[in-house]
Amino acid sequence: METLVIVSRAHANTAFTLAEEMHNDGDTVHIVFTGRGTHHCSREESLEKLKWANLYSYEMEFNSTRDEVQAVSYDFFVELLEKCERTFTWI
Repeated sequence: METLVIVSRAHANTAFTLAEEMHNDGDTVHIVFTGRGTHHCSREESLEKLKWANLYSYEMEFNSTRDEVQAVSYDFFVELLEKCERTFTWI
């Protein structure tokens, strides 16, 4: 199963824990950072903790210089949303 997590809060440890549990249950997890959540894209601690997930930010909001985070368009987001069987937001 593929799961999409949208994080727009600076404090997202609970969301990361839930997403990791889904990953441990066999899900492929995609995390899109938006709004205040984009600060995780430059935090070494967050990137290390989430190394098992596919990480994205909207190219118009935050273009991370980190290889771990892919800057994507809204069109890509819609494709990802359609592809994933489960979606949850942390706003």
